[in-house]
Amino acid sequence: MRNRSHSALLIVFFGIAIIIAMAAGWFLARQSPDLPRTGDIVADAGDGGPVMQKRQVDLYFGDGSGRYLSAEQQVVEEPADVASAARGLVEVLIQGPLRAGTRTIPKDSNLRSLFVTPEGVAYVDFKADAFEHHPGGVETEMLTIYSIVNTLVLNMEEIRWVKLLIGGQEAATLAGHVDLSRPFKADMLWVR
Repeated sequence: MRNRSHSALLIVFFGIAIIIAMAAGWFLARQSPDLPRTGDIVADAGDGGPVMQKRQVDLYFGDGSGRYLSAEQQVVEEPADVASAARGLVEVLIQGPLRAGTRTIPKDSNLRSLFVTPEGVAYVDFKADAFEHHPGGVETEMLTIYSIVNTLVLNMEEIRWVKLLIGGQEAATLAGHVDLSRPFKADMLWVR
């Protein structure tokens, strides 16, 4: 009988210790607002220069089958303004994957401009000849579109929709198939 009460007392003691440890961790976390957000990386310049912010993002490239997108994690610079950060993500997509993924945007594509409205619509404007070497086809165009859209919307909380422009104007299609008249929101059905 004495062993049972001793075991019960130990269980209660450990339960209380765990609750106190969790409460202390929560309290300490709330007291440290200057720490970087989860996923942020702070790189010290080493020479007393400015500290450069970097963060890990998911970039969506084509998978091996050419029918879906897959996420590739990379560390990118975090500019101070939203438009520059979004532009940087699209430029990394244009450069192509570092690992096993496939390119979704022709390598000779270039951005004209990119801006984000207060309502969360990112206008991504490619140069007029950006998609001249796009292979075309509905699925390939959809992969290109959702590579851009998912990368921007899922990595930047300020962006909810993406509108693609070509040559500074609204375009009917990207390469002859998919209607570009409306903005796109993220779609995880294209990701495997």
